[in-house]
Amino acid sequence: MRKLFSGIILLIGFWISSRAFSQSVFLNNDSHQAALIERLEVKRGVLSNSFHDNVKPFSRENIVKYFSGLDTSFTNHISKVDKANIRFLLADSWEHTSETDSFVNKKTFLKHFFKAKSDFYYYKNEDFDVHINPIFHFMYGSDSEVGDLKSKDLFINTRGIEIRGRVNKKLGFYTMITENQMASPNYIVNFYKQYKGYPYQSLVKPKDEDIKNLEVDFFSAIGYITFKPMKSLTMSFGHDRNFIGSGIRSMVLSDFSSPYLQLKSELKLGRMQYLSILGQMTNTQIPNPLNSLLTYPPKYLAFHHLNFNIAKKLNVGLFESVMYGKRDFGFEFNYLNPVIFYRWVEGNIGSSDNAFVGADFKLNAFKSLSFYGQYFLDEYNTREFKKEGWWAKKYSWQLGAKYIDVLTIRNLDFQYEHNRARPFMYSHFTTYTNYVNYSTPLAHPLGANFKESILNLKYQPFPKLFLSATAMYALRGEDKDSLNYGSNLLLSNRDRRVSDYNNNLGQGLKNQIKHYEAVISFMPYHNLFLDLAYQQRKDVFYVKPEKIFYIAIRLNMARRNMIF
Repeated sequence: MRKLFSGIILLIGFWISSRAFSQSVFLNNDSHQAALIERLEVKRGVLSNSFHDNVKPFSRENIVKYFSGLDTSFTNHISKVDKANIRFLLADSWEHTSETDSFVNKKTFLKHFFKAKSDFYYYKNEDFDVHINPIFHFMYGSDSEVGDLKSKDLFINTRGIEIRGRVNKKLGFYTMITENQMASPNYIVNFYKQYKGYPYQSLVKPKDEDIKNLEVDFFSAIGYITFKPMKSLTMSFGHDRNFIGSGIRSMVLSDFSSPYLQLKSELKLGRMQYLSILGQMTNTQIPNPLNSLLTYPPKYLAFHHLNFNIAKKLNVGLFESVMYGKRDFGFEFNYLNPVIFYRWVEGNIGSSDNAFVGADFKLNAFKSLSFYGQYFLDEYNTREFKKEGWWAKKYSWQLGAKYIDVLTIRNLDFQYEHNRARPFMYSHFTTYTNYVNYSTPLAHPLGANFKESILNLKYQPFPKLFLSATAMYALRGEDKDSLNYGSNLLLSNRDRRVSDYNNNLGQGLKNQIKHYEAVISFMPYHNLFLDLAYQQRKDVFYVKPEKIFYIAIRLNMARRNMIF
């Protein structure tokens, strides 16, 4: 029965797509393009109704619609670098532009390849268009000794392919497949040893089962279809990630875990956007016997997000989420209702699912400043909330700001963000209801029981040169003495809980994490990058900081945010 959800939704999708409106697929959720898009929106001083930047990934068609419609009073007063970035964004989704001829190359390779600057190969007629691009990411570097983990060489060897297209301009499709081998930095080794999950990935196979060195081999894939059953409604079905928020982190739903099966619906009416996600995730905390025919059991996410541009510069949103699993019949069909309050449903069916509610905002000011924030509430009890440090006083929040063109220096941008999550936030008493997918957090990489400040400085002096520096400081309360202090989301919050009251943020072993990164990226050709990077990470468990240096070349592959 648990496959019924997937089958029914897929059949509905194909039926609806036969009578759908024109649509498109999404920008890659890992793309650096999001930073370019958000910068230009702040600089314009007016929030977009074509896309809302607190819901990612963005629709390619909506991004083209926004940048194609910019008036000359704006484009005539921006820098040459910004103009080049707009041209880059339009070229990357050129099939949705009205002037497609301007993005087609006059010179081609063997008559069939690189006919468009952003495509290795494309074919397009009235009924069908397809765009095919190779993917590769080759990195080599060094990593210093950390504790009992020795210094070593680092490498990434990624090869793959990306295919997107449309059928009759009604049904969109996207797939990305990569084969990967990589040597993990030592701090990733420690993360994997503790949580048995790998950032951004699902199944990874350590070479020779050597966890200490953690050279992994893994296959990665994303794939989905999109369709529009009506003009204002976009739907997609397949495996992908999501990111909710305008910040570096998301305290609500991030892309840190592996892709998951989902049915996503997005309704846009003027200034309003309504998002619904029904997702099937994987519970790898349930042991899977060796050579067994059993699969990992599923767990399910239902998520709603309603947000409005209530003014030209202010966006306010409300959201709710519920995590559940281990139903005899699989998916809980009560949560299919897209306009119901999940907390009422949970109580009505007598469940103990893990429900959340929250709010977010974004305010653009002075065409150079943007402020944003999130608040996520996991548990509320009027009487207990008044008591000092009640263990289930669980909430997280974020406040951040972006300063565009710092001190009038064009294309120099600064971002500061502060994040906090109380002890036991996102956790629950079963592995089916904690806010986790494939043993990695669905929100912030640090889990819970932490406070974090993160700063990012970006400078683009020339259209093809990108400079970036990031500094992160976090205080996280780690477990000690075999007690649960509320940081590890994989643990049941009923198991060895340190106390019912007097729980405070950072309790337990106080781990101060300092993580720095500096990156120089050069783009000699569309979506081809050369990277030079340095990282340094230090926490209380080790006397010396971990130092990482690497060089890389990547094509149609974005850099991951591995700062945590």
